[in-house]
Amino acid sequence: MRSTGFTHETEKARVVYFNDAGDILSISSNQTEDNPLLKSAWFSMEAILPFLTGDFKFSDYKVVSTDDIFVYEIIKSKVDIKQRSKDTQLYNLPDTKYCDISVTWDGSELCFSPSKEVIKNANVDEHQNVTVAGKTHHPFFITYENRPDFIIQTVSIPFAKLLSSETRVKFEYNKYSISLYTQKFLETYSFRRT
Repeated sequence: MRSTGFTHETEKARVVYFNDAGDILSISSNQTEDNPLLKSAWFSMEAILPFLTGDFKFSDYKVVSTDDIFVYEIIKSKVDIKQRSKDTQLYNLPDTKYCDISVTWDGSELCFSPSKEVIKNANVDEHQNVTVAGKTHHPFFITYENRPDFIIQTVSIPFAKLLSSETRVKFEYNKYSISLYTQKFLETYSFRRT
């Protein structure tokens, strides 16, 4: 649901008021300048009709800016992705070519990258609250080489960030003496030293 830009055609659009966090506060047919702390954007009647009929709740959605600074979008504030795969044991990330999440390490920085297919299928934004199998963060465990019982560091990445864009984490260590383990929430992972 994208904003329509600047308009005063109240038969075809309504103004949505929201705060700095993007929380929707009200919808009106008139735009007022009473409160300078509130932001507003015009949306088509078709886009906001579910809010007016009660099918959508304000608290389940938020307004976010797009690449165009004059255009806003209404997105779900929470996304619950049903668990695709979840093993209870720790999983050692192998070095594979095709995967859902690829982790590369150059000795100073870990780079977590979702595949294009995962980004497309998940269709999430890093501003959303994404839940996978009841969890909001994906844990990764950096251990001594092939020793999951000796954890050096735990990295926890929000699913919203992990499933929408590349995430970088500083970690300096001997790049040939570690392994990366995780609890499987997705089907395939890869860990590659560069």
